[in-house]
Order: sequence, then structure tokens, then C-alpha cells
Amino acid sequence: MQYNITLMGAIAGDSPYHIENIEKLLTLPQVALEHGQVFTGRPHTRLHIDDHNILKIRAELHFDEKSALRWVAQAIEKERVLNIHFPTKTWFVAAPQEDGEALIGSICPLLKPLHSLLNNPTQSSSEAVDWLEKIWRMYFNVATIHNLRLDEGLSNFGLAKDGQIYYLDDDVYNWDCFLSAAQALGVYLRGLPWLTEESCAELGGCLRELILKFFGQQYFTVLAELIRNVFIPETKIHLLNALVNTLMRGQAKTRSEPPKNSQRFIALLADVHSNLPALECVLTYLRNENITEGVVLGDVVGYGPHPVQCIERLQNSGLVILKGNHDHGLATGEFTKGFSKTAQWALNWNMTQVNAEHRQWLENLPPMLLNDQWLAVHGSPIDPLFFYAYVYEMTYERNLDTLENRKISLCFHGHTHLPGMYGRITGVSDQFYVQETLDLTRFSHSLVCPGSIGQPRNRQLGAQFAIFDRTENKIHFKCLDYPIDKTIRDMEANNFPHTLVNMLKP
Repeated sequence: MQYNITLMGAIAGDSPYHIENIEKLLTLPQVALEHGQVFTGRPHTRLHIDDHNILKIRAELHFDEKSALRWVAQAIEKERVLNIHFPTKTWFVAAPQEDGEALIGSICPLLKPLHSLLNNPTQSSSEAVDWLEKIWRMYFNVATIHNLRLDEGLSNFGLAKDGQIYYLDDDVYNWDCFLSAAQALGVYLRGLPWLTEESCAELGGCLRELILKFFGQQYFTVLAELIRNVFIPETKIHLLNALVNTLMRGQAKTRSEPPKNSQRFIALLADVHSNLPALECVLTYLRNENITEGVVLGDVVGYGPHPVQCIERLQNSGLVILKGNHDHGLATGEFTKGFSKTAQWALNWNMTQVNAEHRQWLENLPPMLLNDQWLAVHGSPIDPLFFYAYVYEMTYERNLDTLENRKISLCFHGHTHLPGMYGRITGVSDQFYVQETLDLTRFSHSLVCPGSIGQPRNRQLGAQFAIFDRTENKIHFKCLDYPIDKTIRDMEANNFPHTLVNMLKP
């Protein structure tokens, strides 16, 4: 078929290509795309290659000439803003001389796909880590500036003759706060043949510097926890540890191990908020019921009068402790924004009670926990830091959508202080459920809050928590009486605001 070709321009500057270059490449045989080979891609992508250039046809796009020209103009504008492709990459539209759909394509110099280089067992590790550092620098830069992510597959990045790395794919995606990044790093650890503990430590150091530059040190833990929950075979665990330990250098010497899921029952505690009598009551119940596995869904401190006692009691509890926004605020001293006046007052008072070791322990708490059965956070799945945003009437549908998109059926969260569950049943409207026992088997996706141990907000006095029955897939909500007068007396003795004190009264 004969085409009328329109060159639409290069990403940066003047294009070195002419219509004759396009016509010549289109006459060459189409290159087969195969997984694991030098050239990979989607089945609908057509590639034509000579010794110097590569031409890509987006065969899945079906437009007439006018629509194709408009689509390409938008693509060029987007890529000029992103500034991640080879500067002379040139888009074109090839319209058939007779009626029919136009072809949309691009041409650029032939770069070396990174997967073909990095899957070489004899590849120099220092050179390879340098290439990976350039990939992640580009990746994080796009994330912070545009809130977008690149396709992390190594075949989507190419090495130019001058040593620069460029993005080869045309598509970008919504930023997902390191979820896909962690999966990509897991692919490295499982498959790159030249990786050693030393090179993994070097890569971890590069990631640490880049995250500090683009995001801030609070995100070290976010990425580390996500990587730890990626499947890594036992023979590669030493590589995982080398990468994560360097990434977290000076941040977290130890971490809580996730529940082994070996018991039938898992305790769900949240929002202790420095209320020792309430916490002791719940821990005594768990001990009497012989329930030793559980998760504390954040906010050990804040609001109440016993921050030190609650920290030290939970340090020795054997439970997994996640970080809440009050824990983060007390650890960092940053609680002037995003907190009510009474919350700020309580954190200021809590600050006078704890020492540097207590604050460091709070800082080192992981913000989320993900395994093959459920996700646990303090705040919500849609929150990049997992401990600020709420699951409530205005956000629960987005949070359920997030679970569905990530193929996570169950999420435990705190932060709202309201026991109950937002559940999704296929073909039925999403709803909030409040029952003493909830059967999860009929829900495709669930957001479960056990309520608050230290400061319930549903007009029910007592220490609230929940028990997850793994065998029957049920949630049992609990509320226990405890010596609440002891907590109130301690608050009043330390001149806590009446607003906080009254929240514990009938």
C-alpha cells in the first residue's frame, strides 16, 4: 500500500529524518517480538530496523488521517514535557493514498535495550549499577514532577552511544507510590545473574540517595516494606537483605516480623493513643484466649497520658506494630500541620515524656504490611505514606477500587476510630457494615477497622479491637470495659484539655 507520510517533528530540536527514511524502513521485514529476546513488546507493535534506526508502528491505534495527526501532536507535546526520550525521536503519520486507516509511528536511533545487557552473566556489576541508577533517577524524577510512573521493565530503557539512558516506551502510567517499583526490584533480585551482595548493597545505596533527593527519608521505609513483601526465593534472600539494609542504613536496625499466619486467630488493635489501662485490658484478654499473633494498626501515642508505658508495653508484646500519623508526628516533631489544636497539645505533652530511644522506635515502625492474604495500614490504601488519609464516606469507594486494582481482597486499617467494614459485593452497591461478627466470604473486597482501643468515637465506651478468624474468614468486633477512671484522672492531673477528657466520658 502506498502512503502519504507527514513528519510531525522531533522531541527536541530539528529532526534529522526525512520521508525517505520512513519509506525505506517500511519496506524492510517486520522484526519478530519475543519475550526474553532483544526486541520485546506488545503483540500489536510493529518494528522495522536497520543498522542505525528503529521504526515503531502503533498498530493498535485506529484513526483516520485527521484524528491521527491530532493524536500525534498530543503525544509529541507530552513527550517534550516529560523529556525522557531520545531527543531526535520523530513521530509521523502515514495516510494511505486510498481510503483507509492511517499509520501512527515513530523513528529514532537504534539504542541497546537494557534487558539484553543486564541479563548477561558476564556484565560488569559496577557498570550495570550505574545504568540502573540512571533508570531510577529518571523514574523518580517523573514521579515527583508529574505524578506518573514509567513502565519499569528493563526492555523499556535503551543505552545510547554516549552512555545516556532513554525511555523507549511511548506510554506512562499513574504513580502508585513504589508498588510497581518494588515489584521491579524483585524481578532484579530473582533474575539478574551478576547480582551479588556487594552489588545489591551498592544499588540500595543509590536508591537511598535518590529517594532522599526526590521524596524524603520517610519513604525509605515505604519502599523497604514493599520490597520485603515481594516474593524472593530462599536462595536470593541474602541479596534482598543486602539491598534493604543499605537502603535503610541508620533508619531501622530492627523491624517487627509479620504474623506467621500460623494461628487461627489474629488480633487487630488500633489507635491506642497513650491509654495504658485500655491497652492492658486488651492484652490481658488476648493472653487469656491464647491469641499471640496480631497487628497494631498505628497510633500508639497521642491524645492520652501514658505514651512511654504504651510504647514499652507494645515493644514487648510480640505483636506487629505499624506507624500511625501521631507516631510519625511525635517521632519527627512535625505536628503543626494536619493535626487539630487538641491533638497538637497532646503531642507536645507526649514529647515531654518520651526519650530519644522511644522516638527512634516510633520512627522505625513500618507504615504498612502486605502478604498474600491481606494488607494492613494505619490510614488508607490510597495514601502514599499509608498513615494520613482516611477510609470514610468520601473515600471508601476509591479505596475499594485500589484494592481491586491491586488484587488485594482484604485491608485492615485504623485512623477513623470507628469499628466496622466497608465491603464490596459484585453486583451490589458498596456499603458500610456494623455487626458484632462479619462474614467476609461474601465480599470480594473489604476494608476493616477494629475501632480504637484508647479513644472510641462511636459513642461506645470501652477498649475496642477485633479478632480475625482465618479459618472461617470472619471478623469478630470486641469492646471491653476497663478502668477508664484511671485514664481520666491521669489526664486531669496533667491538665489535659477538657475536650480530650470528655471524649472518654459517657
